[in-house]
Amino acid sequence: MNDAANKPMEELTGDIFGGYELKELVGTGGMASIYKGYDDTLSRWVAIKVVPVQAAGGAEEILLARFRQEARAIAALRHRNILTIYGYGEEEGWAYIVMEYVPGGSLKDRLESGQPFTWEQALNVVIPVAQALAFAHERGVIHRDIKPANILLPQEDWPLLADFGLAKMEHATRPNLTMPGQVLGTMAYAAPEQIQEGPLDYRIDIYSLGIVLYELLTGRLPFEGATAFDFLMARLTDPPLPLQEANPDVSPVFVPILEKALAPDPDDRYQKMEEFYQVLRQARDRMRSAPVDFGPAATATEPKIRLKVLDSGEEIVPTGGSELLIGRASKKVVPNIDLGSHDGAKAGVSRRHGRLLLKDKRWFVEDLASTNGTFVNEERLAPNQATPLKNGDIIRCGQLRLQLNLE
Repeated sequence: MNDAANKPMEELTGDIFGGYELKELVGTGGMASIYKGYDDTLSRWVAIKVVPVQAAGGAEEILLARFRQEARAIAALRHRNILTIYGYGEEEGWAYIVMEYVPGGSLKDRLESGQPFTWEQALNVVIPVAQALAFAHERGVIHRDIKPANILLPQEDWPLLADFGLAKMEHATRPNLTMPGQVLGTMAYAAPEQIQEGPLDYRIDIYSLGIVLYELLTGRLPFEGATAFDFLMARLTDPPLPLQEANPDVSPVFVPILEKALAPDPDDRYQKMEEFYQVLRQARDRMRSAPVDFGPAATATEPKIRLKVLDSGEEIVPTGGSELLIGRASKKVVPNIDLGSHDGAKAGVSRRHGRLLLKDKRWFVEDLASTNGTFVNEERLAPNQATPLKNGDIIRCGQLRLQLNLE
């Protein structure tokens, strides 16, 4: 190891770290390089992530602390879909993590063709990753750098979440290891609050995983920009490119799911990764059971319904065709049935709370994974599942009760 102290990071092949010989450079990124190494004792290949501490300058302590934090974060998370760590070490001028070696490459490699995944292929990746993140979040660990390059694929339906280098312990007492003015994470997948360097919590991982799902379903990212600055500003000022505009073949089932996951305001997103995971699992079950297509073209007839707000006696006569969004108006969302003017915010109505659907001359209601739920005659609806309605039914959005009157 003495000879390695002054070598460039990319020229360590043949050197020994912690008893492991570095056989081949397999990846570089940021301050680290990853080598393929061999464990003679257990006769297995390993991946060794190496950081040149001597190159860190005045930030050496922060870099080393962050690298140790990554080792601790992974070591504390034993999950089928999280990369296993075997060991950590520091030698003259270097720090390294020894991990399991995954020969299948990353999700980024599979996306390079620009071709979208099928919905089932996409969910086979995203659902296990969501489970792994829910597991991490329950143990106080926020990943903060979810992107395809950090999702390894030993098999098509077995993703492994890697690279907790930017992980943050939610209840840690030590100071944040982000350097002043530094925005961490890959910007293509970063939540708006990461770009603005605002307070961060578990919901940034939900946003980033939503970007990954969008990219899998469409083969492209939901934001565009001619320059890096334009790209970042688009995240802060523009809504994502509509999912079915990016790929007309995507099922409408995913539209409300991704709109909620990619909400710019964290309070409008899913509040827990477990909630996001459950919605994705329900979507998969729904798709597998041949769901009814409730697309906008289902019928061109104008609906003849009225909704009576029971607490005030006011009447709502919605217009808009066969699909009516229920929620509260904002700059980017104008629902057909705007409950904001009926004290919807106070009653716990989400921006995109639910929708009414007309199919074969029959009305259905669907909850769009709202925060406070949608109820029919006081029975809570499962998210993203259409429920048939009859005249006189009471639809409750949060705490706001609406009586359906059919003409």
